[in-house]
Amino acid sequence: MAHEKPLSRSLTSAEIGVLLAVAAHLVWGGMAVYFGLIRYISPVEIAVNRGVWALPIAAAIVTAFGQWPDVRRAVMNPKHLAILALTSCLIVFNWGFYVWSIEVGRTLESSLGYFINPLLNVVMGYLFLGERFTMPQKVALGLATIAVLIQTWALGHVPWLGLMLASTFCLYGFLRKTIPVGPTQGFLIEVALVTPPLLVAQGWLMSKGEAHFGTNTFDTLMLMGCGAMTAAALLLFTASIRRIRYSTAGILQYISPSLVFLTAVFIFGEPMSPLKLFSFIIIWVALAIFSAAALREDWTRRQAG
Repeated sequence: MAHEKPLSRSLTSAEIGVLLAVAAHLVWGGMAVYFGLIRYISPVEIAVNRGVWALPIAAAIVTAFGQWPDVRRAVMNPKHLAILALTSCLIVFNWGFYVWSIEVGRTLESSLGYFINPLLNVVMGYLFLGERFTMPQKVALGLATIAVLIQTWALGHVPWLGLMLASTFCLYGFLRKTIPVGPTQGFLIEVALVTPPLLVAQGWLMSKGEAHFGTNTFDTLMLMGCGAMTAAALLLFTASIRRIRYSTAGILQYISPSLVFLTAVFIFGEPMSPLKLFSFIIIWVALAIFSAAALREDWTRRQAG
């Protein structure tokens, strides 16, 4: 009797990349639940520890991949260092307000911001890179604008928190693309630049008796874990982006805000009015149009190549 051939096979590089990207977005999406467990801790202290404890992990990653020469070149370039100083402020600002949105029960609004972030990237390309809107992009942007207007009506005010999170992260990504510094190397420099002022902020919280770090084992480990999760997501994403197409990465980036959305509704129990739900449905339709156009463009480019 002939032996059957095994059904198992090795994963391709692209398949490994997809798995790594999904893992990164699961970590990012899971942070909402994680931060919800420590919502009694100040957003400032969480942002502080997120940066401080990411520093040794980022340094270990740079060491493991032999990237210190890249780091030295970036630090010695005044322009690159100045841009990284700005992006470090933007990302810490984004971290702090994201945690604050969870603590005050506005997680849904923050998820809206991360949903519209890829559409803002298109706007940045139009304004600063000389790119032109395609028809699907125009439709998607128009629908997103309608969704924001509906959210404004439902909330009674402009959803400034979501728009601010989206715009700061969009600007962060745009600035990082303007310099030839790798993601891990740049992240190390960013957290190194902000660590001194973050330590000052932690000292100020301790002097006021408002710090939780060091007061008990649970809070201390949870705060240290903020940095570990941040660095882990970055490492997974960095490893994935080299293995998958840009369009695939674009589709997968909706995993994390979707998890945040589900967390807000089903775990945190934030109210979901019909108008809010309608605005999110419009956003999802806009993203579907946007993603389909990106996939079609990528397929056409590969066929032509």
